[in-house]
Amino acid sequence: MNKVVWAMLAAMGVATAGGSAFAGAAEPPPPPKAGPIVVDTAAAWTHPPTGIVIPPAIGAFTRTSVSQSDHGLADVSIGYDDNTTRTTLTIYIFRAGWPQAPLWADRLSQVMGMTVQRMGGTLAGTPVFTPFTPTGHASASGMRVVQSAQGGALQATGAVVIPAGNWLVTMRMSSPKFDAAALDAQLAATAAALHVPVPAQPLPAAQPIAPCADALSIKPAKRLNGDDSRASVMMNALLGAALSNAVANADKDDGEKDASPDYADTLCRDPGATPDRALYRRPGDTQHYIIALGDAGVTLEAGPNVLAALKKKPDNFDLHLILFDKILFYQPFKSLPTPEQAMDTLNHEQPQGTSSGTDNVTISL
Repeated sequence: MNKVVWAMLAAMGVATAGGSAFAGAAEPPPPPKAGPIVVDTAAAWTHPPTGIVIPPAIGAFTRTSVSQSDHGLADVSIGYDDNTTRTTLTIYIFRAGWPQAPLWADRLSQVMGMTVQRMGGTLAGTPVFTPFTPTGHASASGMRVVQSAQGGALQATGAVVIPAGNWLVTMRMSSPKFDAAALDAQLAATAAALHVPVPAQPLPAAQPIAPCADALSIKPAKRLNGDDSRASVMMNALLGAALSNAVANADKDDGEKDASPDYADTLCRDPGATPDRALYRRPGDTQHYIIALGDAGVTLEAGPNVLAALKKKPDNFDLHLILFDKILFYQPFKSLPTPEQAMDTLNHEQPQGTSSGTDNVTISL
């Protein structure tokens, strides 16, 4: 077993159990329960982790609900209605993998048709993407996307994505009255009324995601086994725990709530995107990719292990799932796994490591 990893485990207070499982010494808190959050309907509500203030009304929209998923305050939704135009607005605040506007605006554009279909229609034309500068920010890091609908109850649907450090704020709006241009104006006004904390450093200007010039073409990868595999999972879980802890501290520190994530790289979208998922990578990159699952910040990422990345030819590739409040690590590979292997692993294997802060690290080998 890797002695360096054992030393790191001991230094972090991670206890061993039977040589096959490791868990943080502190007892983890009980899991949160999904459901409504009780708030004063006439007062603004502040999202505690981010400091984002959610007003009781935005223009003609009246707040109707505040709720959390079973990931607690790491994934909340706020509902609004405009009863006059029957336009609906939902604001989501969640911690995200790759918290950049272009990727998630692209994903939202691919799932908006599901809303239209539920209302008996289909999308018309192509989605229109518009970068914009969030209120008080220094760069056009946010993005709106709208698209027309036909043949059903809706005339248009659209969304807004605003990065907030390691979090994202998204808005979904659909209307039976407003066409795409009018809905875009409504989205712009709504986004302008929401004050998302200003990042410590200006974020890159958002640009719509473009298709990759060619599809990722790699051979199926073999699995890493034995001590190398165990050491890799432990190292990844510990590094993930350190990252989660740093994020948590930044969220709690009044002066550092807006710590900027490292996501400046431009991504392209591989062919074959569906409403369920899409694969993104840096143009020309065959060593790393991101599979965005759904439209709410969950990513399955594959790439060289942190230490292996220092080698000229990496031989240890990590696969991990980033959820709202934790990171799950799977048995690594000797080379970059195909996207099909990654999805098969997610669907049929149990994670070998989980981290959600230095007080809660679990490793099962």
